[in-house]
Amino acid sequence: MTLHILFDKKPGWSGPARYVGSLVAAINCCEWSAGFVERELPAVSQSKVYEEPKGASATSLPKRPPGMIRHLTPRMLRLWLGFYRDARRYAARLRQIPTDLFHTQNAGCEETSLAARLAKVPRVLGTFHVDSTYDLEGRRSGWAHRAIEWYSNRCLDRAIAVSEATRADWIRRTRLRPERVLTIHNGIDPECFQRFHTPAEARGQLGLPADALVIGGVGRLEPAKGFTYLLDALSALKADYPRVVVALAGAGQLEPVLLRRAQELGLQERLFLLGFQPDVNPVLDACDVFALPSLCEALPFALLEAMAHELPVVGTTVGGVPEVIVAGETGFLAPPRDGAALAQRLRPLLDSSPLRQRLGHAARDRVIRHFHVADMVRSTLAVYRELLSQPARRGSPR
Repeated sequence: MTLHILFDKKPGWSGPARYVGSLVAAINCCEWSAGFVERELPAVSQSKVYEEPKGASATSLPKRPPGMIRHLTPRMLRLWLGFYRDARRYAARLRQIPTDLFHTQNAGCEETSLAARLAKVPRVLGTFHVDSTYDLEGRRSGWAHRAIEWYSNRCLDRAIAVSEATRADWIRRTRLRPERVLTIHNGIDPECFQRFHTPAEARGQLGLPADALVIGGVGRLEPAKGFTYLLDALSALKADYPRVVVALAGAGQLEPVLLRRAQELGLQERLFLLGFQPDVNPVLDACDVFALPSLCEALPFALLEAMAHELPVVGTTVGGVPEVIVAGETGFLAPPRDGAALAQRLRPLLDSSPLRQRLGHAARDRVIRHFHVADMVRSTLAVYRELLSQPARRGSPR
């Protein structure tokens, strides 16, 4: 009998959706079948539906959530009831699909894992694509939100973290037993991400200056990606490097902020916003250096893709980024929220074409050796086989 694996996200453009696409493509239909049941809730990072009410205090989580009862407020109760209501609604959809293993991409503080338990799905696996550092405004650090995290993550039979930093964060934050969370780094196919055009061809296609030194970035135009600090770095570099420009591929709410900031800094002619690019290869082909000035990350696909294009990279010391960039060998690392430090790390790469080439070659080699999609898929399918070989758990969360 073919066993059925159910995902809560369809293959698509986002990081988690691409992750699912890689897994589904590798599933042997003679061994398993795959299906999808997406949530009706908006697909937002670390669900804003369950944000902590304003004014809630951020405290450390007690050993067991029942100790929180003495801190109950009507707003907390409404938060929990809303979470349970959405879990029940999603569970009703899950009950309609025979499932042997449910793999949620919304692990962390989401209703999907609890819904799977309410629907009596026999095995539940979750992947942590983000961690608590994504809560830039501190809206999800109080008692009510932490209780949901604690309970939601204990509905998982096993969890996968896409970086060691993400794994450590969730173990610390929700006191999951370490043996229940393993790290499987994100991976890409290097054959799909390599130079297909000369820089001149790519720049002509994108409307970039042919003779420029291009610092590129790829990602949503949102505060978490830190692109305002890249503009600060460009401002510090502009006098010494008159040919340097920044090209960003992505769309989002930060676009008018970036345009306004560029005008304030006198960088209007040096900032190129390319919009959403379904194929990032031409963007990366056009670059000399790739910058990842993020304020938070787990393990970004964009970084791996840039390295596969033989680009030297400068990233921030957040999440799993230091697990990818080897400072001085494949690129450089800078502290987040520090445009001056970012500029200092970019300088040696802008000064030396041989250094860019050497670090770029090493970057591609590192992706091939350590962040290949085949390794990611193989390790994840091994988790499927392990879970499916074990008796189903039908008890309460643990």
